[in-house]
Amino acid sequence: MSDSVYVHIDTTSNAVLTKGLSINDFSNSIVHFPQNLLLLDPSASAGEYESHTGLKVIRGTENIQKFFQTVRSRNNSTDLKWIDFTDLTMLKELSPLEISELLYFGHMKTHLHSPFFYKLQNNFVYFDLSDHLGRTYYRYLDEFYRIFANKLSKILAGKINEKKSFFRKEIPVEKISVEVLKKMRNLMQEGIIFSFDQAGLIDDKYEIPIYVIEDYIWKLKGTRYLEEKPVAVLVYHVAQQRWQLEGNTSDFVYNTFV
Repeated sequence: MSDSVYVHIDTTSNAVLTKGLSINDFSNSIVHFPQNLLLLDPSASAGEYESHTGLKVIRGTENIQKFFQTVRSRNNSTDLKWIDFTDLTMLKELSPLEISELLYFGHMKTHLHSPFFYKLQNNFVYFDLSDHLGRTYYRYLDEFYRIFANKLSKILAGKINEKKSFFRKEIPVEKISVEVLKKMRNLMQEGIIFSFDQAGLIDDKYEIPIYVIEDYIWKLKGTRYLEEKPVAVLVYHVAQQRWQLEGNTSDFVYNTFV
């Protein structure tokens, strides 16, 4: 079970850089599930060849779900990069310039112009990066907050029940409100890490300190950030099944309960 989750949001492009979120977390939580995928890796083995773009496509939600399952079972998705699209006919209407822009996008894993193409009507662009980092572009950032809320709640449930005896009933965890995560949006634009470092419950509660580490990715390779003062703390009260956000910054409302 992960001991930390990192988030950095670029609200200009709706790109979210994360560490600790997987394709499994993504596919299990999104509302606008892709209808078709265009794989941005020219050497991809999955999918069917599409002659207009010279890339592989995966058509239909059922095939996409199978593709995601295959990726998960391989446990090796460092080259996973794709953009979704609505209609194959419109995909074939892409101009040479638009195709070259997509190829640049896939090669550099960052956008040249807008990450959202009118002809594709895409909701996402997904990249797995090195060191378990990922960058995903969301047309609707609410999709990300939903994924993140589910992930935080899942990690916490695992941590709280980690040393549970066989005969003890599992402690349920209420999912954190998306609205509370949105209150940290300004902090997420700086780059923050949520640390699940606490060894079990203390006084019937679990505290998750939040540290600002900006976009210094090298800090993610160790735990030096733990030597700094957290900018906020997420607290889960087990008996009341209640989340509480405590902070010493004006970036969000103090002592927010959910």
